[in-house]
Amino acid sequence: MEVRFTDDELAEVLSRLVNRMADEAGLSDKDRAMIKRWRSTQMKLGGDEMDDFVRKANEDFARGIARRERSQIRKPDWAD
Repeated sequence: MEVRFTDDELAEVLSRLVNRMADEAGLSDKDRAMIKRWRSTQMKLGGDEMDDFVRKANEDFARGIARRERSQIRKPDWAD
């Protein structure tokens, strides 16, 4: 099974994560603005950093799925 996330999907997830962490971490307004500025400037769609992030996230997700599939194959039926 192959699941691949699009740039738009991962950009939305990253945006929500960064915003939530910035809001809940108890950061100063200056630090919160700096983190959000980093996301909007460095991690913009089509940029090299975002392309690397999407590639690595998809590779990690595929590796996790493969690991789970392998462990299910090795697991005996009686060991649930």
